[in-house]
Amino acid sequence: MNQENELPGMPARTAAKLRKGSRAWIASEMALFKQLSAEHSGLTQPFMAAMALGISRQRVCQLMGTGHLRSFEVMGKSFISCTDIEAFAKLDRDTSFRYEAA
Repeated sequence: MNQENELPGMPARTAAKLRKGSRAWIASEMALFKQLSAEHSGLTQPFMAAMALGISRQRVCQLMGTGHLRSFEVMGKSFISCTDIEAFAKLDRDTSFRYEAA
């Protein structure tokens, strides 16, 4: 990996630093969004993923942090892979599970 922010499965960002908010930056971010959306059967924001999965937005953020739901940042916003949401929804989850007090 030649860039410090480059992750496996994520397209490489352009080498030239674009000024945030410039037309070139917006075009670059939109191209990134289109590419990621095509690769992951769509992208959605955490609150929509929470509604689809029947869990809280905070839980979605935890799952993003642990890598159970892949997330991508485009235009300063987090988006989640719809493929991952569908896969997570198919898991046989016991919703009655609670951590025991220590």
